[in-house]
Amino acid sequence: MKKFCSVLLILFVSTLIIASFTACDKLKITNLKANKHFKSGNKFYSEEKFKKAIAEYEAALQLNPNLKAAFYYLGSSYIMAYKPGDDSEKNKEYGVKATENLQKALELDPENKDIIQALGDINDKMRNFELAEKYYLQVQKFTPNDPASYYNLAGFYNNNAKYDKAIEMYEQRIALDPADPEGYLYLADFFQNKRKWDDAIKNHELRIEKIAASDMEEKEKNELLAEAYYRLGVVCWNKSYQTPPDVMGSVERIQVVDKGFENLNKATELSPNFPDPWAYMGLLYKQKQVAEPLKVAEYEKQYKAMIDKFQELRKRKLATEQFIKDLAKEK
Repeated sequence: MKKFCSVLLILFVSTLIIASFTACDKLKITNLKANKHFKSGNKFYSEEKFKKAIAEYEAALQLNPNLKAAFYYLGSSYIMAYKPGDDSEKNKEYGVKATENLQKALELDPENKDIIQALGDINDKMRNFELAEKYYLQVQKFTPNDPASYYNLAGFYNNNAKYDKAIEMYEQRIALDPADPEGYLYLADFFQNKRKWDDAIKNHELRIEKIAASDMEEKEKNELLAEAYYRLGVVCWNKSYQTPPDVMGSVERIQVVDKGFENLNKATELSPNFPDPWAYMGLLYKQKQVAEPLKVAEYEKQYKAMIDKFQELRKRKLATEQFIKDLAKEK
């Protein structure tokens, strides 16, 4: 009897061990299949075949719900499939699923900046302004000294017509490093796009000051200054061209035009082969015709001379670029 019980016990234990190994093998195989789907999803994602990527990531998570990274990539794929402004039920579903999967990913990895950024992006696309702002501000906390985080927020506020907040972000970016010319350029471009010409001019002038005061090499400094003076000259032309005669009188227009000439001439002095300033000097002579119609013939002659100079330098530049390309091919 004792021997019979021992045999039964051995058989029972053996069955448990076999079952245990079988269960482990099944789990291992399931996880391997999940990983295969995950890798296929990554391949489709890199190829920008996002709907195929979605199918693979979902298959991976069905097999292995603990595959943490799949939630983020699945959510990101739904973002890429989502089309802002499309009110179809299918598109709305993409937005909902993007949010759901990214929130799961964030629960598993609360300090992941990329997930928080993605949640900001999808809420931005879905016009959930407050939620998008919340996530974007969280992202900024990870990199408070990164200029890109301020530019991203400024762009977000600008796109949502929150212009005061956009300006605040550009100004905070400048405050990070007041000696860096780049911050003033972004703010100047913002004001130019809003047709706030005087604010744009002010920030271009500040940028020029910072470039001039920098310790960069002379050649690099001169090239950057030439580009900066050119941009300032273009804003002056824009201010004159975009302002009708009943708003801007002849005296003020001449002052704006002369300021444009002053800066464009500086650009050509620093970079004699830079063609673009000559085109805008020609356009400034057109604005002189608006301010002083009695001198149209004289200014038209100057306009043509500037355009001829522009075309000459432009052809020379294109020829040089083609020569360099041909030389590279020969090598």
